[in-house]
Amino acid sequence: MDLPFETEEGEGGGAGTLASTILVVDDEPVVLDVCARLLAREPDLVVIQATSAEEALPMMEGQRIDVLITDKNLPQMSGIELIAEARSRQPTLEAMMITGYASSESVIAAFAAGASDYILKPFDDLRVLRAKVRAALERRAERIKGREQARDVARQASALLDSGQDAPEPAHQALEDELRSYEQAVKSGSMSGRVAVVGSPAAVELLRAEGFQVEGLPATSPDLEHCDVVILETGEPRWRMLAEILKARSPDVLLLASPQADLADLLEAIGLRLDLVGFGTTSGTEALPERVRMLLVRRSIQRAQTRLANALLLFHRSITRR
Repeated sequence: MDLPFETEEGEGGGAGTLASTILVVDDEPVVLDVCARLLAREPDLVVIQATSAEEALPMMEGQRIDVLITDKNLPQMSGIELIAEARSRQPTLEAMMITGYASSESVIAAFAAGASDYILKPFDDLRVLRAKVRAALERRAERIKGREQARDVARQASALLDSGQDAPEPAHQALEDELRSYEQAVKSGSMSGRVAVVGSPAAVELLRAEGFQVEGLPATSPDLEHCDVVILETGEPRWRMLAEILKARSPDVLLLASPQADLADLLEAIGLRLDLVGFGTTSGTEALPERVRMLLVRRSIQRAQTRLANALLLFHRSITRR
């Protein structure tokens, strides 16, 4: 139930829905097939496809698009041009560019057009694509201010480059180095991060066996606020109060259904906009490792994106100082 929960009238026409719509645009059938098969497994995602920008744009007239994933090199209108046009039609849309090689110029142009991330193909780890889509949906739902700042900086840098100004070679190299670091952070699919479990020793044992750094903590522990992921079992009497507190802090929170979990717990989870793992199953902990892994990968990507945004800012400043 990792949903954005946007149920208002959708931007760009069409009524809002609990499902999020992902539009994938690529002229390579194999890329469309991989994206469709992977993302269609998510019950809260609707995936639609197009093979060109000209085919994709009419799809935005009658429905809200939450995330646009487009290849950089399309047959006629480029992916960068498509992102710019799509963002002008649906300003809250999140966009990601697919590219075979990420250069500083192409990334600046994509960010300037309105993209907030990019994906290298071929896709080495399909979980990365899912994590990036989830991160994009979260950015869209929360309207992250840093995204707008990064986009403005990229636009300004792109305009300066187009006008004939340029950054010193060390600034170009620094940005290229940060792009490489970003790709490494994404490709590593890092499981690093502090994970805590409240109320389920079995979950602690399972996650440790899967290689996670995890510890069991009591509901009263102040250390919970400093974890990356906190798992609360619904059998813990104070889980509702603790979930509300932690939602306003830094950790990602997962709810693990106890064997006695009932419809009231499910409705409470929906009301809190939290993911309830294992509801209606006899062994809910089995689904935990993948859920935790996805959250840690997403957090790693978001940290890398922040560093990339800072690198863009320094690149822009180096141009204006010349």
